[in-house]
Amino acid sequence: MKEYIVLTCSNNTIVFNYRTISNEESVFVNKNGFYKDSLYYELKYYKRHEKKINEIIKTKEQTISTIKIVRLVTFKYPVALIRYFEIENVVLDFLSTLDIQDYNLFLECPSIKNIDCYYMPSGVKAAFIQREVSVNTSSLREISKEFLSQQDAFDNDTLYYKKIVKVKEDYPGLIDDLKEFLKINYNLKAIHVYTYSKELIEQIVDLVKNDESRNVVVFLHQGYDKGNFIVNNFDWLKNLSNKCKEDYTCEFRIVYANQFFKNNIFKQLTFNNLKLISILCVYVCVVSLILVKAYDYIEEISVEQLRSQLAGNISGTVEENNNYDYTVELTDDPDYVEETIEEVKSQYDFSNSSIKALKKVNKEVKGYLIVNNTEISYPVVQHSDNNYYLKRDIFKKKRYIGWIFFDYRNKIPKFDFNNIIYGHNMPNGSMFGTLKKVLNSSWRKKEGNMIITLQTEKGTYKFKIFSAYKVDYTTDYLKVNFTSSEDKEEFIKLIRGRSSFKSNVEVTSNDTILTLSTCAGGNNKRLAVHAVLMKDEEKKSE
Repeated sequence: MKEYIVLTCSNNTIVFNYRTISNEESVFVNKNGFYKDSLYYELKYYKRHEKKINEIIKTKEQTISTIKIVRLVTFKYPVALIRYFEIENVVLDFLSTLDIQDYNLFLECPSIKNIDCYYMPSGVKAAFIQREVSVNTSSLREISKEFLSQQDAFDNDTLYYKKIVKVKEDYPGLIDDLKEFLKINYNLKAIHVYTYSKELIEQIVDLVKNDESRNVVVFLHQGYDKGNFIVNNFDWLKNLSNKCKEDYTCEFRIVYANQFFKNNIFKQLTFNNLKLISILCVYVCVVSLILVKAYDYIEEISVEQLRSQLAGNISGTVEENNNYDYTVELTDDPDYVEETIEEVKSQYDFSNSSIKALKKVNKEVKGYLIVNNTEISYPVVQHSDNNYYLKRDIFKKKRYIGWIFFDYRNKIPKFDFNNIIYGHNMPNGSMFGTLKKVLNSSWRKKEGNMIITLQTEKGTYKFKIFSAYKVDYTTDYLKVNFTSSEDKEEFIKLIRGRSSFKSNVEVTSNDTILTLSTCAGGNNKRLAVHAVLMKDEEKKSE
C-alpha cells in the first residue's frame, strides 16, 4: 500500500513518520491543513513544497524543541526541519541503528543538544560528546560470547561494521542474538548457514524479511550438511527460495559441494532424463543465442542513435599512460561480471557531449568530470539520496558498476565549501578505478595531471589537487555543512594532515574544495582526493 509523510505537531514537538493512512486521513493529503494535529503529504509533493510546509507548521507551533522520528525514507527531510526550527532534542524512535553518514548529518546540526537512539558506535558517540551533545542509547540485550566468537568479533562496535554473519552452530539464544545483531548492525549483506533445521532456517528468513531496509542473501552450505538435510528437504527449500524472491527483500541460495554433484545428483538421473535435459539444453542455447544477437543489434542501433543526438564538447583532456601499473582489486558484488575498460567505454561514450544534451539522457546530470591521465571522464549525476546510483548507471538501469554522482547535500551547480563526488573503485579501471593513480609520485610529477576539470551548466571549472590519501572508514572528510571560518580551517587542516604527499597549493576558508571519494580495497578503507578551485578559473566562470 502507498505510504505518506505524516507530520504531527503538538506541545513544541514534531513527529516525523512515513506510513500508510486511513481513508479518513486521505482526504487531507497535500491540503496543507491540520487534521488532528497532523499534516499529510505525498513524497513528491513534500519535496517540491518543503519551505511552504515549514511555514505552515510554524503557524501552529512557533517553537519546536523536539523532533521524534518514527520512520522515514531519508534523513534529508528531518534534518531540514531541525535546521529550520533550530531543534535541540532528537529522538530516533525505532529499534535499529543508522549509517555513519546519517549520524554525521545530525552532527552537522549546531542546534542539537540531545539525541536519543537505540545504538551508536563509540567513535560516533565520542564525536557527539565532543560537540557537547548528550547521547542517550536504549538498554541493549547483551549478545552472547558464542555469537561474538562465531563472528570473530570483540564487541558491538565490531558487529556494527560486519557485512557477513556465520551461523556455524545452533545454541539456545541464537535467534535472540541475531535479532539484537540486526538492531546494531548497518552493513549486513549475507548470512552463511552451516547448521540445519527447518525451524532455524525459517526463523532466520523471518528475521531478514521483517528488516525491510536490507537486501540480505542467505547461503546454505551443503558441504557441511552431514545429515543430508538439504537432500531430504529439497522441495521445501526450493519453495522457500521462490517465496523469498517473490515476497521478501531477501535471497536464498544453496552452495553445493563438488562431491554432492558426483555422489547424489547424477545417480538420481536416468538415461532418459539426461537425454531430455540434453535436448532442452540445446533448445535453450539456440533460443538464447538468437535473443542475445537480437539484443546486441538493438542495443547497437540505440547507442548509435543516442550518439547522433548528442552534440557539443566537454572541455578538458584525458591523456593515456600505458606504463602505469595499478593493483587490481576484486569486488565483493555477487553479480559481478568481468568487463574490460574498453567494453565499458563503448557502452558509455559521452566524451563529445554537452551538459544540455546529457540532460536529455538523464535530467539528473549535473556536470562532467575529467581527471587527466586516468580513465575518469564521465557525466556526474545527483539524486535525492546517496544510494540510488550505487548500482544504477546513467540510464538508471541496475548495474553493479553504478555511476559517478554528487553528494545529495551539495547544491550543484552552485558550489558549497566542500563538494563531494562518489564512484566505485572498479577492478577493470572504470568509474573511479584509476583514481588511485593520484597516490603515485611519478604520476604527480606531471603538472597537468594535478588538474581536475568539472563542467556544469554555469561553466567550466579547474581544480588543483592538494591532498590525497587512504584512510580507514570514516566520513569526517565528507562534511558539507560548516558553522564558521574556524570550522572550515579545521577541516582543511584535517585533510591536509592526512595527505600522502606535501603540497604548496594555498587553501583557505574562502576557497571551494572538490572531494573525490571511493573505496580502497579491503578492511573498509577509503581513498580520498581533494582539489581546490583555481582562482583564475573562478573569475572566468563568473
